[in-house]
Amino acid sequence: MMSETANTEIIDVSPDCREQICCDSLLPALAQEQVWLAGYSRLKTRYHIARRFADMHCFLLTLGGEGEVLIGDRLERLPVGEWALIPAGEPLCYQLSEQLSEQLNETLNPQVNKGGEWELVWLLLHKDSPWDAFASHPRLGCTSQQATVLRTIENLYAEQERHQDPLLSALLVEQLGFYLRRLLQKGEGQSRGERLALRLELLLKEALTEPWDIARMAGALHFSERQLHRLCQQHFALAPMALLQRLRLQRAALLLASRADPVKQLAEQCGFKNEYHFSTAFKRQHGLAPSHYRRLHHPAFKGR
Repeated sequence: MMSETANTEIIDVSPDCREQICCDSLLPALAQEQVWLAGYSRLKTRYHIARRFADMHCFLLTLGGEGEVLIGDRLERLPVGEWALIPAGEPLCYQLSEQLSEQLNETLNPQVNKGGEWELVWLLLHKDSPWDAFASHPRLGCTSQQATVLRTIENLYAEQERHQDPLLSALLVEQLGFYLRRLLQKGEGQSRGERLALRLELLLKEALTEPWDIARMAGALHFSERQLHRLCQQHFALAPMALLQRLRLQRAALLLASRADPVKQLAEQCGFKNEYHFSTAFKRQHGLAPSHYRRLHHPAFKGR
């Protein structure tokens, strides 16, 4: 896609890539938040973008898989939950991790991005607008709110393609602007350690039933085991396996209060292979046995 704001571009996109794009010319409500384009992309096989926008800031947020983006003079990985903000006038280069790694003759960790896919949401934001306050330099950050941003963009795309209710479109754009500002404000001053801690938490929450151990957690962050222990102690005041157990028990509490499946089945869905071990750990964490917790919090089980 070309525009008067763009200089020389390289756009190499495999036919099996899929994108949904909202544009201010088709969805005028985007202009109220100074957004030119907003989109959701599912990329695979081959995807290479190199461009420079004089008047547009670019925001990228990974939903699944992994890509890489040029930040200053460095190529940075952008895994799930990580975002990048590239100011107007800066080189904008991003593509699938495997492509960049091959160009650099790097060897990929086989556990990372095996399928060579990258799901992301992205926005192009007008320069000389309130977004300038966040875009003084290229930035990286991490968030757990990527699904919220995605749902808003999907709803906007549905409005653009089918419904065209101006009031609803305006409300959705206002919501998108609110989410993005909050995300960027929380990212102000976010340290690399904070980003990595949040990334670890997201990885574990997305795969609680996986047989995690210290080595696998460390490998997912490209850390040594010692670095992993230090990160978890600093940001969670817990050892890595204790963090995993806390997240599993949090998920178990949610399921017990909202589902009617047998306790043994819920335990397995949270990564516990042994029902007795689950019950003991749950009571230690929440002060109640799982069955008692359910009777207290699940409407269908109260009074039983």
